[in-house]
Amino acid sequence: MILLAISASLAFNLVVQFGLGVHDLTSKKPAPLPFLQAGVLFVSVWLLWTVFTFTYATIPIFSIFFGYILFFPFCSLVCTGLENLADRLWQNIFPETKPVKLFSPLSAYDGIALLSLVLTMHIAGTFLEAFVVSLSLAVGMLFSMLILNEIRKKASTETVPVFLRGKPLALISMGLLSLIFTSSAALLFNALTGR
Repeated sequence: MILLAISASLAFNLVVQFGLGVHDLTSKKPAPLPFLQAGVLFVSVWLLWTVFTFTYATIPIFSIFFGYILFFPFCSLVCTGLENLADRLWQNIFPETKPVKLFSPLSAYDGIALLSLVLTMHIAGTFLEAFVVSLSLAVGMLFSMLILNEIRKKASTETVPVFLRGKPLALISMGLLSLIFTSSAALLFNALTGR
């Protein structure tokens, strides 16, 4: 289970993950970590895995005709509903603060929820595995954002050539981190499956 959690969080390819949301990460100051949205991502992916797995098991014809077609609309609806519920709970618990929101729930968190659901559907076989994988994907998102924030902080204190400042440095960093995360995930998946 520990290897599954580590490999699932590493499998979250940074280029795909931030391909649509790169505008939030190229600002001058570090982006705050969206803990509320990471929690909504975890719950929505776990809930949708349960719904789709149950539906595919009970109605096999459903997977033939609809397959992945319904993933995006369901991800968008569930993320929006859960985020609205989480906002109300947040305001009841912490009335003086506002939660950080970097991604739009209508776009399924810029495709992050959709990719997480697809990966969870392929990796997880049991309810517990789905829990571990969806939690690891949400933690992997926060971890990769933390790494990119640190790269941006370091770049602001070091001398960086003018043509690399801002978006180019963010894209190069994401590309290199993507290669590192993808190769690490491949090694861990091979260790898991014994190939």
